[in-house]
Amino acid sequence: MIDDLDRKLIELLARDGRRTFAALADDLGVSQSTVRTRLAKLEEDDVIMIVALCNALLLGHQVVRLLLRVRNLTPLAVADGLVGISQINHVALVAGSHDLYLEATCRDQPQLIDLLDEIRRHPGVAAIQPIIVTSLAKDYSWGGLRGTAGQSISDPDG
Repeated sequence: MIDDLDRKLIELLARDGRRTFAALADDLGVSQSTVRTRLAKLEEDDVIMIVALCNALLLGHQVVRLLLRVRNLTPLAVADGLVGISQINHVALVAGSHDLYLEATCRDQPQLIDLLDEIRRHPGVAAIQPIIVTSLAKDYSWGGLRGTAGQSISDPDG
């Protein structure tokens, strides 16, 4: 369970994931040791993961979002089998007309075709609806944790 200090720490890192322990500690009014311990626990509990994100399109890669329908197996069983495919970087169970949502990045179109074929052959996959990304207007913003897009981290009424 996370508390207000964890929420404030997450908010600061969402703004700049490269901040030092010292800078975070100063802003939070706690010791660097506290920041280090809290971050380690948040990462260990899979609450956060600190990563660098790139715009794969600007690197010349193929970016695809996939909606999958599942048959004969549970969505969780199919998802568990797909997470090991290296081009897939996001797997989520969803509600609605599809069972799974995937995001993938491929170096080129031939690799994308191979990926789609691999997913089609995967047990339990009944249908794939690929969505080829041609341009990114916004991607991976954690701003949804604040303000009108989601619950405020610092103000629960927010």
